[in-house]
Amino acid sequence: MALGSIRLRGGYDANPQLLPGGKPSAFTGVDAAFALGRSSDSIKTGLTGEIQRADYAAREIDPSERMRVVLEAESEAFAGWALKSRTGVESIRSYNLRSFEAEQEVRAQWIGGAVRPFVSAAARYATLNETNAILTDFLPDDLRFTRVTLIPGITALTPLGEFGASINLSAIRYSPTLDLFGYRRDNERVEPFLFYRWTDDLVSVSAAVSHVNGVWHDVDFTDLRATLFDLSLSMRSKDHPWRLELSGRRAVGETSFPISPVTVTETYAGKLTYAATDAWSLGLVARWLRTGYPDSPFSSRTVAYGVTGSYRIDDDWSLGAEIVRVNASALDGMSVDSAVGSLSLSRRFDLTGAVSGKTANLVTTAEPVTTDDPAMKRTAATPSHAQTERSARSAMPAPVSTQISNQVSNQVSNQVPDSVPNPVATGVY
Repeated sequence: MALGSIRLRGGYDANPQLLPGGKPSAFTGVDAAFALGRSSDSIKTGLTGEIQRADYAAREIDPSERMRVVLEAESEAFAGWALKSRTGVESIRSYNLRSFEAEQEVRAQWIGGAVRPFVSAAARYATLNETNAILTDFLPDDLRFTRVTLIPGITALTPLGEFGASINLSAIRYSPTLDLFGYRRDNERVEPFLFYRWTDDLVSVSAAVSHVNGVWHDVDFTDLRATLFDLSLSMRSKDHPWRLELSGRRAVGETSFPISPVTVTETYAGKLTYAATDAWSLGLVARWLRTGYPDSPFSSRTVAYGVTGSYRIDDDWSLGAEIVRVNASALDGMSVDSAVGSLSLSRRFDLTGAVSGKTANLVTTAEPVTTDDPAMKRTAATPSHAQTERSARSAMPAPVSTQISNQVSNQVSNQVPDSVPNPVATGVY
């Protein structure tokens, strides 16, 4: 099967960079996504990709661009064990962020009963360079680091939902060993991890809690002890016109900030949607983000709230609109504001007309993360993509409503969850 989607959008941002006295600018953008899948007797494969680009009328603001490709493969069970492989590449370039990531993960899971042990191993190579209100220019050279992770764990399927536990063991090495400021950022981390998931026709609950213990090789960096979590709740009314989505996350992310080795980010979000018919929907959205920098007095905060609307012209075409207000407190404590208004036209493509259940489920596991949130947009006043975590990434202004790549995944599946939550991929660690 092969599916695709493209969205053209345009709008006006009162302060694209969220800077004091920032210059307003109109913007245009294009988002495109695709999903390919194939299933045979012995293996299922899925390939998803997306590209986002925004250009500003104010030419002094660099265009923002994000590209991402994920390839997944899953074997049929052999002696009770199934193997899964995930390969992902992502690149982001904007006026205040340059980042690249390549990650390979392999997981083996027992599927012969209700209690299912698993083990996952991953290797990730990344580069990072960012600006902020303190360090206003890019570093001469990108930070480069490699992370190796091993995750043994177990999950249990019960009538009350899915329970699980794991322990994440990882080591991160930077090259060169000392950064531009003479700090040694190499570290090791141990993170016990508990998770739970349950869903039915009206309610879906997901919860993950962990405690990260990080040890750094530089005496100027304090070892990290932090409780992290990733929570989500989705509820529908019985007649389905109303839907409430709530989420909260506390996570650790890498940073090129010269004083702190990592950031600790908290994100809380809510969305209330009303859809009286299949064609129309209206929504209220809100999101709060705070990022703290250990070993420093600095922190930043971003709040966004607004209204969204969409109209489905037919099965393939849809229109979208939204207005969002953004307020941010920069690292230096100064408060800045912005308002973003946008319109979008989306087109979805189904090149096969039918998708098999097995292939659809595999493609779902490769679903791109949501990045369409002006509250999370990268600016010189707020944290960069790597300082937050995967669910908070954004390198450009874009609607808070469901992004185009998620529309593709919704079209090819019924959102059947992967059998084991992946601590590497969820962004909790």
